[in-house]
Amino acid sequence: MTGTHLLRRAWPAWLALLCLETLCQIALKSAGLDNPDFDFSPTAFAHALATPWAWVAIGCYVGAFAVWMTILRKSTLSAAFTTSAIVFVAVMFASWLVFGEHIGYWQLVGCAIIVGGILALGADDAESGAG
Repeated sequence: MTGTHLLRRAWPAWLALLCLETLCQIALKSAGLDNPDFDFSPTAFAHALATPWAWVAIGCYVGAFAVWMTILRKSTLSAAFTTSAIVFVAVMFASWLVFGEHIGYWQLVGCAIIVGGILALGADDAESGAG
């Protein structure tokens, strides 16, 4: 099965994974901002678990796990794991949008390398007929 065919079959799962993992990271950062004095004490854990963002993050992790299982049924582990790096790009832009975090030249270069690598591996997968 070619890489293109796999993408057509799995694109809803990839989109769900991208959204869930990006929201998870945003939720974890929000939970961390709500708990600036976290000190690993039982009280700090109780306070962290009382924040809605912590529960959003937990839910996203569970959802992402389920989606990841779906993706792995339709793809090779090496292709799926490598392609999942696109989450780094989405998280970077989401943190810029939500938290106003700075995106510099080197971050953009890193994004280009990630995207280029994914495209190169996808092209290689399609050419070899692997899948």
